[in-house]
Amino acid sequence: MNLAVRRLRTAGCQASGLISNEELVKAVRAETRRHDYDEVILATGRQGGTWLPRSLHLDPIHQLRRRWGRRLTVFTSGPGTKPDQ
Repeated sequence: MNLAVRRLRTAGCQASGLISNEELVKAVRAETRRHDYDEVILATGRQGGTWLPRSLHLDPIHQLRRRWGRRLTVFTSGPGTKPDQ
């Protein structure tokens, strides 16, 4: 994360990073209430849970997507994964 923030700053962007042990949606909402962001870039580990919340769009990524729309970019870890736009 530090490398990504450093590269964004070098490119002239205002960027900051946050690592949190809080539940994902709560952590993002708390941070975005404190600061005004144009975009949120979210890097997560493999998302647990069952297929049901994902299929009903009740999982954390879909909850955040409802608020941020195309301004949310998600990177998940795992083989062959790419940004979710």
